[in-house]
Amino acid sequence: MKKFLRHIALFLLPLLIVAVALEFVAESIPNSYTYKRDYMAHHGSQIRTLILGSSYAYDGLNPSEMPAAFNLANSSQTPEDDYRLLARYIDSMDSLQTVIIGVGTGTWTDVSEAQRRTYYTIYMDLYPRWPINRNSMEVFNLELLTKKIIKYALSRDVTRCDSLGQRIGHDSLAVAQGAEFWNKDIASLVANDWVDVAHSQKEIARNVSFIDSIASLCVAHDVRLAVVAMPAMEAYRQQMPKEQLALTDSLFVHLSGRAQCIDASAWEIPDEGWYNATHLTREASVDFTRLLMDSIL
Repeated sequence: MKKFLRHIALFLLPLLIVAVALEFVAESIPNSYTYKRDYMAHHGSQIRTLILGSSYAYDGLNPSEMPAAFNLANSSQTPEDDYRLLARYIDSMDSLQTVIIGVGTGTWTDVSEAQRRTYYTIYMDLYPRWPINRNSMEVFNLELLTKKIIKYALSRDVTRCDSLGQRIGHDSLAVAQGAEFWNKDIASLVANDWVDVAHSQKEIARNVSFIDSIASLCVAHDVRLAVVAMPAMEAYRQQMPKEQLALTDSLFVHLSGRAQCIDASAWEIPDEGWYNATHLTREASVDFTRLLMDSIL
């Protein structure tokens, strides 16, 4: 038995060495999570306007058009991630006046890229890394790790955000060139974002509870909260089930009196301003954010 175990150990040792080396390489590659963590550590006390949310806000809310703002949103960032981020930093944000959360039809369940929690575990310390779990190491999520290494090999940079935290690359040039695999057609986006509302009540309620907790944090710290239903193409909204669209209305009613709720889902966006049916190009985010700030202020 001991001889058998020894052979197993000798067989697994090279695989373990490769895995450890791959993890070391993966964690040494710069990314938006490490950039935003470091920015908050060094400049968090100077931020007056903090942006939270998923890729809707990451693309569509331009911090350069807001007072002393930083975009702490990220792709597939969940309400729980938003709450944990705010809870982690708000006590040290002496200048904070306004928190803005961008929501959309994909906000209500973790149907897309839930494995990104690995990044929040490793790089932002929002979730426990030990005891070891599926989010403790990037090598446990080979799909994302492979994408990350390929992007880094091609561009030598996977930070993908500017100095104020907004995503770069999702601009009109990328749309014109068709360079991004993520530039899906409307039907594909509807299928990707579709939620079975009747059978997802527990998950929906959980996400709403985290937004509710964000509102409570803001009230406790005398910080204004604005919740924004981000724009989506009319054709997309027409194909999305009414009961899913109504979730935003229910959230707004739930937050009444504790947050300023702005339904910008049907705001007019020029045809060239769409990266895809639910995300704005970087150029369009400038005009949209200016209009939004007029409403907030």
